[in-house]
Amino acid sequence: MRLAVVVSHPIQYYAPLWRALAGEPGVELKVFFATRVGLDKTYDVEMRTQLAWATDLTAGYAHQFLPRAAAFQRTGFHVDNPGVGAALSRFAPDAVVLHGYGSKTLLRALVWAKLHRARALLVADSSGDLLAPGWRRRVKRLLLQRYDAALTMGDRSEDHLASLGFPRARMFRTPTMMDEAFWTARRERARLRAERRAALGLGEEAFVVLAAAKLSPRKRIGDLIAAARGLRVTLLIAGEGEQRAALEAQAAQSGVDARFLGFVNIDALPALYAAADAFAHPAEREPYGMVAVEAAIVGLPLLVSDDMGAVGPGAIARPGVNALAFRAGDVAALAGHLARLREDTDLRALLAAGSLLLSQDHDGKKSVAAVLAAAEFGKAS
Repeated sequence: MRLAVVVSHPIQYYAPLWRALAGEPGVELKVFFATRVGLDKTYDVEMRTQLAWATDLTAGYAHQFLPRAAAFQRTGFHVDNPGVGAALSRFAPDAVVLHGYGSKTLLRALVWAKLHRARALLVADSSGDLLAPGWRRRVKRLLLQRYDAALTMGDRSEDHLASLGFPRARMFRTPTMMDEAFWTARRERARLRAERRAALGLGEEAFVVLAAAKLSPRKRIGDLIAAARGLRVTLLIAGEGEQRAALEAQAAQSGVDARFLGFVNIDALPALYAAADAFAHPAEREPYGMVAVEAAIVGLPLLVSDDMGAVGPGAIARPGVNALAFRAGDVAALAGHLARLREDTDLRALLAAGSLLLSQDHDGKKSVAAVLAAAEFGKAS
């Protein structure tokens, strides 16, 4: 099988899957990038910092940067690489994996797939439709009909597609694979925990809650600080953004022990997860929340808002199994969950064991199988 992937830029959450597919017997994979965002140092508007990922995102699989890739400093619908059609024609894939439809390049690739009878597979990570009823929503429904199958991330992405008329029979659950460093942290958590806590000046008795997010209003880190007030909790906050100064002031005024670590690159993140006792993500309007997968792999209980796409009875964050959920913005509920986890070590152990169990689906086996099954779907027709 010749399998092409067309994507806006090298994405740290998908590079492990591309490598795994490239190593699969009988598969010839090639990834086509529309931009170099994430490789070259790029300014992240929401995080308000220059960043580049401290890992090789393009090693281990065949790839090509489309002709105008260097011209774009950010992703979005404006990214138009007319050369995508010619590049696909040279590779002649049987199926094309399209990371959404949010750019002109991706729409060109979809048209190419339809004209050349290659199966079009949609990577679907949206968990809710923000479009009001009207012509835009109708256009979206019509566009989805052009895809042969969808690679879905969780319950909510599947519900979202179904609400737009996409058949569930053409959805293939594809657990997101994570960098090997997170699996190493899972295996070596005791050592990493001791080392990172010592570096941070934290004793073993400290109850530590990690948050990893851009410090912007929709991530609602201020809710976490407010919920921790009066509790014996240490917050580790990994991230940068417009609210940092205000959040630091809030923590100081509230007497909350909050350590602001700034932007933490992917090579240093796993040790932070290992150092924590729980992970919190109080965000609103969160399409998915990949950080929940990272935290679960390392074995952390999850404190998550119900506005996350990663929450659900068949998702990585399952209330009562490995997570405690609350309505986004409900500080009192979040504070109650923090207090319970702080005092109830049995509950912490139960939820931690749930995270270790559920995250096994993200080791790659199911992900590779799902992509190949989707690529074969409808082949006879």
